[in-house]
Amino acid sequence: MFGVVVGIFSGIMGLGGGSVMIPVMVLAFSMTQPEAHGTSLAVMIPPVTLPAVIEYYRRGNVNVTVAAWMALGVLCGTFFGAWIANWMPKEALKLVFGFVLIYVASYTVFGKEHLARTLILSMAMLAIGVGLFALTRWYDVRDAAAVSN
Repeated sequence: MFGVVVGIFSGIMGLGGGSVMIPVMVLAFSMTQPEAHGTSLAVMIPPVTLPAVIEYYRRGNVNVTVAAWMALGVLCGTFFGAWIANWMPKEALKLVFGFVLIYVASYTVFGKEHLARTLILSMAMLAIGVGLFALTRWYDVRDAAAVSN
């Protein structure tokens, strides 16, 4: 059932579904962040990309030339991205994943009509997210120190 929900989300949003799968795998299946990232990528290879690409292509919505050139870049980038993700501490990987989702959500909400405004608002939302995270960490450290005294 979870796979069906992710598949629908992927087809509608044009995303791989990782933004839904990864948090669920970490929370519901007790995976580490790197395990969830790797599993998410493994899941998406055949069922998400192929049927969606076929349908988009059938309707004339795939630029094959751009896709081929981008695929070459992605081929190189995903190897190094996976290497970096496996090298990073899992807590840092969680932060990167969360902050990228905040940025993407902000960019999506604010639109692309006025790119400069959108980027500024997206970065402001990201800064707010980072600030709230830092404030929470500071509070937790202060609270832990008070309990230990």
